[in-house]
Amino acid sequence: MRKHVLTLCAVAVTGITVSACSTSNPSDLPPGKYERTTTSTNADGTEVTRKSSTNVDVDNNGNKSATVKSKTTQDPKGLFNKKTTSETESTYEEDR
Repeated sequence: MRKHVLTLCAVAVTGITVSACSTSNPSDLPPGKYERTTTSTNADGTEVTRKSSTNVDVDNNGNKSATVKSKTTQDPKGLFNKKTTSETESTYEEDR
């Protein structure tokens, strides 16, 4: 019984964390800084790392703005061949 409770708690925490990072509009998030990193390896052994950070601010008038920066890095097997393939920045604003 205790094992099921711990598993249920772990699933609940994971669900809350994933939902906070995967919102469709970053300006829906509460003010603060959010970071997310995912890493995967393809069949050829190339490791792909995607990092994104979202910074949500509210000004004195209650207007919200969110800036999302993301970067993708590929690291094939071997030495000294790591490269950053893309870097983007997006800004979302919501007037109140």
